[in-house]
Amino acid sequence: MLEWFSSLSLDLMIFYGIALMASAVLLLQILLSIISGGDGMMDMEVGGLDSDGLGFLSLRSVTGFFGGFGWTGVIALQNGLPLWAAVLLGIGVGGLLMLSVALLMKLLYSLRQSGAIELEASIGHVGTVYLPIPPGQSGAGKIRVMIQGRLKVLSACTDSQERIPSQKKVKVVGLIDEYTLLVTPLGSEAQGVSAGEKEEKGA
Repeated sequence: MLEWFSSLSLDLMIFYGIALMASAVLLLQILLSIISGGDGMMDMEVGGLDSDGLGFLSLRSVTGFFGGFGWTGVIALQNGLPLWAAVLLGIGVGGLLMLSVALLMKLLYSLRQSGAIELEASIGHVGTVYLPIPPGQSGAGKIRVMIQGRLKVLSACTDSQERIPSQKKVKVVGLIDEYTLLVTPLGSEAQGVSAGEKEEKGA
């Protein structure tokens, strides 16, 4: 490997070095994502941009730029193009990848935010347990609940120290995270009547 690398021209060494470094960072991001279930891929902003911006200077977009720049330069030089052409092509391809990654991250962020907002709209609503909910937030079950006129089946946990069985009425009192509701069982008929206007229809 070292002999092969040392046999390259200086131009190719530089382009290969940039490309391999960017690829290594990308693989590290993917491994962190697999290990942490996605949290390890949280974007690391380095330019003072907030998360709802395009994020042109995020770790992912910078990695995309240098990956595109390096590998395009390698291909260009190996096909006999001059150094100036390899640099220009590398900048062009790297810039396109950087923009594409930034726009993709903005789209994913907006979808994530809209999902969280939708779940917030369920707070105060009454639903029906679809899959039993373990006690004390020891696990998640499923409930059916009406959100903005649509019947949804969503993950739910409870602070109750008793398991909530299927078909039990529960009230959404908060969010555990952007995917999971916090619910409490309806303890009396009076509580169920007071929440009746928000109760799921047809349950």
